[in-house]
Amino acid sequence: MYSDLFSQVYDKFGWNYYPESFAQLLLKWIEEKGITVKNMLDLGCGTGVLCSIMQEHGIEAHGMDLSHGMIAMAKEKYPQLRFEQGNMVTWKPEKSYDLVTSTCDALNHILEPEEVKAVFRNVYSYVNPGGYFLFDLLREGEAEECEPVELGELEGKRLQFQIRHPQEGFVTLQTDLYEGEQLVNTEKIQERIYSSEWIMEELKRAGFSDVTCTDQLLEGHEEHAATWFVIAKK
Repeated sequence: MYSDLFSQVYDKFGWNYYPESFAQLLLKWIEEKGITVKNMLDLGCGTGVLCSIMQEHGIEAHGMDLSHGMIAMAKEKYPQLRFEQGNMVTWKPEKSYDLVTSTCDALNHILEPEEVKAVFRNVYSYVNPGGYFLFDLLREGEAEECEPVELGELEGKRLQFQIRHPQEGFVTLQTDLYEGEQLVNTEKIQERIYSSEWIMEELKRAGFSDVTCTDQLLEGHEEHAATWFVIAKK
C-alpha cells in the first residue's frame, strides 16, 4: 500500500501525467464505442485526477483507493467528489456502475492470484448489465531494472527512486529519502506480473462474457501502449 510519503512523491513529482492522458483516451474510447456511461468508479484512484476529468465531462465519478494518504489528498484537491478508502478485494460500493476502471497497474499490486480472482468476482457484482470493467496491466519486461534516479527534494530532503526485480515475476518500486547523506526512510512497493492469458480466463470465470486484451485501446490508433489494456463486458 502507498504510504503518506509515497502519496506526496506521487503528487509533487508529476506522476499524475498517466491518469491525465488516460482520461483523454478513455473519453475517446467511450465516444467511439457509442456506449452510454452515466456513472463510473475508479479503483485505485490515487489522488483523484481521472475522476475529476471524467466528472468535468458529465460522468458521475467516484473513486476508491487502499491508501489513506492518496484518499486524503484526493479529498483535499477535489472536495466536491466522492472518495472512499477500501480494499478492492473485499470493498463493495452502495450502488452499481456503467464503467469500472483501474489504472497505473493497480491490479499488479495485488500479489496473491486468489485475491485477483476475488477482485474480478467482486467487480462483476456491481457492474451494470452491459457495463464494462476496463483496466491496465503491467507487461513482462515493461518495468526494467534501473539504477537509483535523483527525483529532487521533498521538504528539504533528497529523494531517489529505482526499480528492482527481487525475483522472477515480481517488481519492486523503491523510494529512498535522504537527509544529507543519511538515509532516513525507505518505501518499497511490490508488484506481480500476471500473464494476459490468465487474466482473461479468470475474468470469464468471474462471469464477464466478452473479454479482450490489447495494446491499442482505440482501433487504428498509431500509438501502442507500454501496458496491456484489458476490457471486460458484463
